[in-house]
Amino acid sequence: MTVMQSPTHDSKQMEPLPVRHWRNLIWWLLLIGVVIAAHELPQFISGESPPPYSMPSTVNSMENVAFIALVFGKVSKIHELAISASSFKANLVALKQAGYSTVRLEQINRWRQSEIAPLPAKPVLLTFEEANRETMEIADQVLASLGMTAVVFVDVDQLDQANIHLVSWHQLELMAKSGRWQVGISGCPNADEQAFTSPTLLAQRLTQQRERLEHRLDAPIVTADCPRAWDSSYGDGTAVWTQALKTAALQTGFVAAPPGANYRNDPESGFKRIRVSRTWDPMDMLSQLENHAPRRINFVDQFQSDQSASAWVVDRGEIAIEDGFLRIFNQIGEKGALITLGGTEKWQDADIEVQLKKQPEGQFWLSLRHEIGQPSIRLGIAEGRVMLQASNGVGVHRQLVSHRVPSGVITLRLRVIGSRAIGYLNGQPLLKRPVAMPKGADHGAFALAVWDKYGKVGVVDSGSASVHLVKVSATPLFTKSGIVAALPGDAAWEQLRRQTKDLSVISPSYFSWTNDKPRTTKFYDGLILFFARFHRLTLLPALFIDEATPLTDAAALTEQALTWAKDPAYDGLNIVLKKTMADAAWGAVLSQLNQRMGKMGKTMTVTLLDSKEQPMTAVEKDQFLLVAAHTDLLPVEPRVLYPLNTSAKP
Repeated sequence: MTVMQSPTHDSKQMEPLPVRHWRNLIWWLLLIGVVIAAHELPQFISGESPPPYSMPSTVNSMENVAFIALVFGKVSKIHELAISASSFKANLVALKQAGYSTVRLEQINRWRQSEIAPLPAKPVLLTFEEANRETMEIADQVLASLGMTAVVFVDVDQLDQANIHLVSWHQLELMAKSGRWQVGISGCPNADEQAFTSPTLLAQRLTQQRERLEHRLDAPIVTADCPRAWDSSYGDGTAVWTQALKTAALQTGFVAAPPGANYRNDPESGFKRIRVSRTWDPMDMLSQLENHAPRRINFVDQFQSDQSASAWVVDRGEIAIEDGFLRIFNQIGEKGALITLGGTEKWQDADIEVQLKKQPEGQFWLSLRHEIGQPSIRLGIAEGRVMLQASNGVGVHRQLVSHRVPSGVITLRLRVIGSRAIGYLNGQPLLKRPVAMPKGADHGAFALAVWDKYGKVGVVDSGSASVHLVKVSATPLFTKSGIVAALPGDAAWEQLRRQTKDLSVISPSYFSWTNDKPRTTKFYDGLILFFARFHRLTLLPALFIDEATPLTDAAALTEQALTWAKDPAYDGLNIVLKKTMADAAWGAVLSQLNQRMGKMGKTMTVTLLDSKEQPMTAVEKDQFLLVAAHTDLLPVEPRVLYPLNTSAKP
């Protein structure tokens, strides 16, 4: 039955879904090089205008999500425990041939500050932890031959002592002038323990080193590294290090951390690196980079090769590839093991499935959007039961459903889309209706964990918590929106129901801006609100903007959009416009609208229509428009949505 109502909704009838607006940041990515001067906008929108945004003409031409840093130890022609000169050269040649581009620190800083300064495709930062004389001579020759650049971290005190194993000041000056090398500060020498007791003392040391290096090299010094684990007796290492870098006027800092990519919104004081092993051949090098880069495509592994292990980041415990299985187990004295799939640190929506050879020893859990101290959801086996649980991020788990574990091979699947999740056991859903994701579970890695079955305190035997996995698959999913008429017909409702399991957003066509005026639909189907709440979909009414709308309408359009979005029944708006309007000026208008909506606790997405046949001012009664985020982009933040298809009556 169709319920005829006006578009003003009673908020008391249905509470809006929790809005995760702080992750729904700047969506607007436009064509490289399309930049209109910022002075065009102040006449339309008061206040300081944000920079315009860009989009790659081809996805492979740039990277706007993350970069990877490598760190090399000693390189030598004679020392057996060092990376051999031949291996070093072979690995860098392989990087070049595979399309990786070395980047400089100033490129990274510009990239972090602006969407219009992307990095090249496959960006990698090469770093060296010490200015060893032989290492620098070998590395400099290879860098010169390949047109690559690198960063070397130095201890000024050691240089002043004229240590014969290190480069001289004169050699370092020549390296800096060559353009191939940038110099950073070796910020955590083992001998200087007192400097770590406070940010002030550490900042003094870093400032002194920076000033001396800048004086000798006549070049800005912007980074430091601390490649050793922080001693907790010195206090909060992260806070001390971050404050010290800031006081010492250093823009970035590298720390001891699990290997992985450095994402755009990661703290600049905590960049991590992947340490290059002396045993790596070119295939190993490329495998490590590929496994830690942001994952944008499906991952499937049946563990037929030892290379499988390199895809996982081990937080604690051990992993091993044994006879076609991945075994995860605890170490002696530890109660469990925790691993994450490299490149999934910023995943939002995903579909994961694991196949177990048999029941685990102890507890086994798989989770999505896993991040330490953050709420998440997990599916696993404990005490002979398959359980789906929600975590508040501080160790408290709420059980959502429990089933007896079947005999034989066990397949567990967890699917998370938007604000909802559903678990499966051997292909069957554990519940008829998806469960709500815990508030604050915005993003995070795909993680696997085992825990000691007895939960004892004290010494635990190795292997008392373990699992054998036959197969693991993980697929990133992307924001999908269903745009429907305010009064959808039977055909549109049928298509909407068919697509529900894949949707995260529903956008009824309530609003438009045409002929310089706002327009609101006269009637709407009230069942859409209940449908969205029941299926835990984000409700973002569609606002269609006519392509003839001039920029002079920007201020009035912005205020009207904010007024519409304030309705408590809505989670925000889905802005729908023709792709021909995708220029820098409109991008800046909409990005500022996005910021203002975020401050209201509202979400904004954008749908670009690029076909003449696609409706502009309204969606017909029996039409359903399915749109999705660009599938070549990592779903860290909602992006511009593009139409997948349009369908009239079947």
